[in-house]
Amino acid sequence: MKVRTPESVLRPGPDGWELWKFPQKGGPVMEASPPLKSVASAQQLLLALPTRDVLAVPLWVSAEGDSRELAELELSGRHLLRRGAPVYTLPIEQRDGRALVLALSAGDESDAAEFFPRARSFDVPARLWDPGEADALVWREPGGLCFAFFRDRRCVYFAATGESSPGPAFCGVLTRAALGLRAEDVIARMPASLRLIGSFTEEERTSLANGLRVDLDHIPSPPPPVLPSVPAHVAPPSARLAQEKRSTRRRLAILGGLGLAVYALVLAVLGANMLLQEMELRAVTHEAAMEAPAAGAAKELVGEWKEFSGAIDPRMFALDQLAAVAAEIPGDKVRLTQFTLEGGRLLIAGEAADVSQAFEFFERVKKKPALQDYDWTSRQPQLAGKTKVRFEMEGARPDAKTGDE
Repeated sequence: MKVRTPESVLRPGPDGWELWKFPQKGGPVMEASPPLKSVASAQQLLLALPTRDVLAVPLWVSAEGDSRELAELELSGRHLLRRGAPVYTLPIEQRDGRALVLALSAGDESDAAEFFPRARSFDVPARLWDPGEADALVWREPGGLCFAFFRDRRCVYFAATGESSPGPAFCGVLTRAALGLRAEDVIARMPASLRLIGSFTEEERTSLANGLRVDLDHIPSPPPPVLPSVPAHVAPPSARLAQEKRSTRRRLAILGGLGLAVYALVLAVLGANMLLQEMELRAVTHEAAMEAPAAGAAKELVGEWKEFSGAIDPRMFALDQLAAVAAEIPGDKVRLTQFTLEGGRLLIAGEAADVSQAFEFFERVKKKPALQDYDWTSRQPQLAGKTKVRFEMEGARPDAKTGDE
C-alpha cells in the first residue's frame, strides 16, 4: 500500500487528541492534547475521526454499477444509515464481476465536531496505521479498544468495542467479527498475526495471544500516521457543507481575481490607446500650426481666383454657354424662353412642339462636352397648348453656391 505524508494530522490517541505536524526539514513532531489555537494554525489539516463515530461495512457489489449508490441502497435496506449522513466507498478488490468495497459513513454527532470547520480532509484512524504483514490491528482510543482487519494490506473493516482491556470479552468480539467477515469472503482466512499498537502490559499481550491464538507484534509507542494512496474523504454532513462553501468562496475569489485582472488589462489598453491618440493629436496640431501660413496663402489665392474666374475662365462666360446650349436645339420647333447663369448655376427654359423634342433637347445638352461640368436635373415638360409644351432644366457646377452662401 503506497503511503504519503500529510502536512498535519489530528488523530485520537489513547488519552486524547494527538496533533502531528510534518515540517519540510526534520522529522514529524507530535503535540498531545493540543489547544484549539494549535489546531487552527495547522496547515492542510487531516482529521482522523474517532473510530466509534464512523460506520464501516464491507460489501460485495456489482462491478458495473456505481459502488456508492449500491452501497447506500444496501445500508439503507439494513437501516444502518444515520439521517442525512452521506456514504463513501473505498475499493478493495474485484473478482468475477463483483467488487469488494468498504462503505463508510459519519454523522455530525462526534467528539471531533469542533474541529470540522478547520479540517481540509477526513479519514479514519485504522487507515493511518501501517499494518505491516499483520492480518489485524488493535489500538486504544479514549472510548476503549479498537480493532481493524486487513486484506492484502488494505483495511476491510474496523470497529470500536468499548472494552477497556483485551480480556476474554474483547477476544470474543474480535473472533465473532472475523468469523462473519470470513463467511462473507471479506477476509481470505482467520487472522494468524496481530499487530498491537500502544502501551499494553505483558499480561494483556499474553491474554490476547492466547485468546486469539495469533502471532503478536507489539509496537509500544504509536508511530506517526501515514496515509494510503486513495483518500477516504469520509466527511460528516456539516463538514462537507463547510468544504463546499470554502470551495465556492475560492472559486469566487479566483473569478474575482481574474475579473480584476481583465479589468486592469482593459484599463491599461484604453490608457495606452488614449495616450497614443493624444500624441497623434499633438503631432497633427503641431503640423497644422506649421502649415497654417501656407494654408492661409492658398486660401487667399483660391478666393482671388474665384473673384476673377468669371472674367478669365471661358467656361464661365454666359455667352459661350448660351451658344453651346443653342447649338443643341433640334430644329426650328424648339425655342428658348429663358437662359440664366448665376453663381455656378445654369437655368434653361423653353418651348417645344411635343414632349419627345423636349427630351431630345435634354439629352443633347447633357452630353454636350462644353457642358459636362454641370450636374443636370430636369422637370417633366408641361402642356402649354395643343401644339406646344414648356420645359425647364437646371445645371449646377461643383463650385456652385447654395442658397445659404
